[in-house]
Amino acid sequence: MAATARQRLAAALSYLQRKSGLSIRVIADRTMLSPSFISRILSGERTPSWDLVCHLCSIMGHEPGEFRLLCEAAHGVKQPPRQTVTECIASLKAALRGLHLAAARPTTEEIHRRSHGRVPAQLVAQVLRGDAVPEWEIVGALVTALGGQIADFRPLWEAIHYSFLMTEDPCVSDLVARRPAERGDGPG
Repeated sequence: MAATARQRLAAALSYLQRKSGLSIRVIADRTMLSPSFISRILSGERTPSWDLVCHLCSIMGHEPGEFRLLCEAAHGVKQPPRQTVTECIASLKAALRGLHLAAARPTTEEIHRRSHGRVPAQLVAQVLRGDAVPEWEIVGALVTALGGQIADFRPLWEAIHYSFLMTEDPCVSDLVARRPAERGDGPG
């Protein structure tokens, strides 16, 4: 059975809590929330707000950006339209790293194995670092190997390619911006 968006967020936060070595009581004290409420968040019974996710990440010594897509998906938020190529790549990278956390950070070799050999271990590392954005079949296999939902990640991958296609070519825009006389094809 596939995990829900709320369960994936809870799994990532729960993994982070275990890796931090902090008890639920310590986290509760630092957030000024009850231990039972923190426990319900970590079990997936409650969905924390983005602000609380950021606060929890801060307490546990982790960058919250990797949790953005997990949190938005858990709250039913769709991705905003039209970002720059760099922003789109950063979004995909952070979402994949968040999913990697939710899967308890399997090794690149383990991910390669889970993908039935479709995603080379070296490419897994490059994708998680944001150094590569391979074709969808590879990204989809990576998402599936990490227990994610393809429907959550396909729009992020498509946004990268769409924003790249919509980027103006500086050479072409310079040529178009010049007046005909400057280009040498008009009276002059």
